[in-house]
Amino acid sequence: MQRSPLLPLLLVLIIVVGGVAAFLVFRSGALDTSAEPPEVPPPPTAVPLVRVVQARVDIDAGTLLTDPGLLSTKDVPANEFDEANEFSNINDVLGKLLINSVIAGQPIRRENLREPGLAQRIPTPEPGRPALKAYPLIVNSLSGIADQVAVNDIVDIIASFAVERQIIRPSSLSVITVNGSEQLVREYDYGESQTLFATKTIVQRARVLQIVRPATTLSEGSGQVSDTAPPTSSSLPQVDASGQPVTSGQDSSGSLSTSTEGYWIVILALTDQEIELLEFALQSQARIVMTLRRFDDNAVATTRGVTLDLLVREFGLPLPQPLPPRVYGENEVFQPAPTPTPLP
Repeated sequence: MQRSPLLPLLLVLIIVVGGVAAFLVFRSGALDTSAEPPEVPPPPTAVPLVRVVQARVDIDAGTLLTDPGLLSTKDVPANEFDEANEFSNINDVLGKLLINSVIAGQPIRRENLREPGLAQRIPTPEPGRPALKAYPLIVNSLSGIADQVAVNDIVDIIASFAVERQIIRPSSLSVITVNGSEQLVREYDYGESQTLFATKTIVQRARVLQIVRPATTLSEGSGQVSDTAPPTSSSLPQVDASGQPVTSGQDSSGSLSTSTEGYWIVILALTDQEIELLEFALQSQARIVMTLRRFDDNAVATTRGVTLDLLVREFGLPLPQPLPPRVYGENEVFQPAPTPTPLP
């Protein structure tokens, strides 16, 4: 029996068609991107970290936080940070006064801090110098540099004293009888008093701790703000209503100055010796004037002070002619002691 020649061709065709169909099915499955991948659960949300200021070491109550070395920061979860009572920046804590003790590693809380008082603002004395104290000085628009002084400025204090001297002049000889014997006695005339002036810088490099300005009130009927009346004191240079200096015989009714009259209290950091000098000057009704230094001027100036004889002898002040008479005699009346040399 003879095999048909079409059978092998038919088998080959079936194999080819099947292979092509399998290839197309496989290719269509590989290119199908519409199928969604299996869902992967997202990772949990990380809690953000926040810095909190804490004590690096144990800090005692009453410490003024000026040293950053006492403090440190630590990262904590945001949900553990108390924004109302804790700090995240060290600069927000510096300059504050700690009123409660804080152990190392404990956060610095707002309830444990307050603004420093005047006692905490008194600077530490320089090596070899005595401790500083706060002292109030009343000034006005002239003695206080027209209210242009600010906290932490450095000022000097100059005092001008008026010294009253009694004039005693020798008179003629008179004869008196003592125990039956006659003796010659020189009499002395007690004349008028002479006022002498002396000026000296008595305080140098005083730091301004605080300035207390006067309270203002509304003037009745005018609606204008006016300062309370300044205290009466010869230590303050006298000024008129516009702030101009008033001298003897001067009419103070008018002025073109824009400075206004007023007084305020300047709190200075002084030593006990400087406070004694100022108190003596005020008690002596000396005129007190405050001078302002340049911000970087820390030098100690050596001054000789000023009196009339020093102006004439050392600085060439001409005296008017004719010269006033001065005839004391008798070894300058009672041989007065020489003028003591002032301390440097």
